[in-house]
Amino acid sequence: MSARPPTLDLPPLNVDPVYAPQFTEVAPYYDRLMSTVPYRKWVDYLELLFARLNVKPQRILDLACGTGNVSCELARRGYHVTGLDASADMIAIAERKATECSGVEFGVGDLRSFSVAAPFSMVTCLYDSLNYLTADGELALAFRRAFESTRPEGYFIFDMNSVWALEQELFTQSNAGWARAFRYHWSSHYEAATQISEVAMQFRVREPNGIEYEFNELHYERAYPIDVIHETLVAAGWIVRHSFDAYTTQRARKDSERWFFVAQRGS
Repeated sequence: MSARPPTLDLPPLNVDPVYAPQFTEVAPYYDRLMSTVPYRKWVDYLELLFARLNVKPQRILDLACGTGNVSCELARRGYHVTGLDASADMIAIAERKATECSGVEFGVGDLRSFSVAAPFSMVTCLYDSLNYLTADGELALAFRRAFESTRPEGYFIFDMNSVWALEQELFTQSNAGWARAFRYHWSSHYEAATQISEVAMQFRVREPNGIEYEFNELHYERAYPIDVIHETLVAAGWIVRHSFDAYTTQRARKDSERWFFVAQRGS
């Protein structure tokens, strides 16, 4: 996440909310929530990394693709893309977008257990999706599944929130947004002993007919030290080529908010 925006004067949200699992209730509103995210610039950055590696991947596997915004942008630039996400609700939205974007297909697949029919030359996983793997051993499973889905000499590019970002509780934020038609308040709590950040998310939506309602979700992210990420990649068979401060080609720092990693599968 980027730097915390100022807290805005919101009408009070439910003081005793019931929380749904992550990426369930929010799925129909996810694109509204993420409307300010510069997806094109994200793909610009991926292409900068492709150029740095001197590769032009023909087939890309986009893991944890959500509602397909990055997948579709890659397809518009001429790549053939397969997007997978564990949320069937998110994939249903992505599949509707696929009707207007050639060269992309979507399916349901969990980071820890997905399989593909044929390996890809490039695998991507963006927007701190891997931080959502919070149990011991889950990150290793995801790295191994990505490895087994990549051709020899192929690449795996992904980002993760840094330990510092979760320690600073940057997910604590509020936003009135869209003339108060879509409002949210998030409150994060980082537990150092487990290295897990719990984010209680409350949303209030006003539909065009004027009806308002609320929904709430609990999200969890785990902070992985950069050396642990490197070690887990190597144990899964990857060669770590680069660790960047996000959206730059500068070396990753401990106080980076987000890291990007470039790993390569050996021959």
